[in-house]
Order: sequence, then C-alpha cells, then structure tokens
Amino acid sequence: MKKQQPDLNRRSLLKALSIGGTAGVAIAASGVSVAHAAETKPSVKHTDSYHETAHIRSYYNSLRS
Repeated sequence: MKKQQPDLNRRSLLKALSIGGTAGVAIAASGVSVAHAAETKPSVKHTDSYHETAHIRSYYNSLRS
C-alpha cells in the first residue's frame, strides 16, 4: 500500500488562519484601533428654511449645461 504525502498547502492555510486569529484577538485586547473616525460637529446650524449655497448653485449650473 502506498503512503499518502501530507498536503502542505492545507497545513500552511490552517497555520495562517490560527496565527491571524490570534493576532486579531491580541490587537482587540490591547485596545489598539486600526482607524480612528474623526468626530466632527456640523458647523452649520440646521434650519427649516431653504438656503442656496455655492455647491447648490454649481449643481444647478451643471444641469443647465
């Protein structure tokens, strides 16, 4: 009977998955975040009335062309 050769590709995949999962847990546990979202407050007060701004005028002008 012939002995089967071990599938090294499958072993390397399983090894990479386990190392990647461990690294993900370590990063999450350390409190390091990959990207920080900048929290900005809107500088324009929200009103109920319509205000035509420069970007709205440029949009209207693009429709006329």
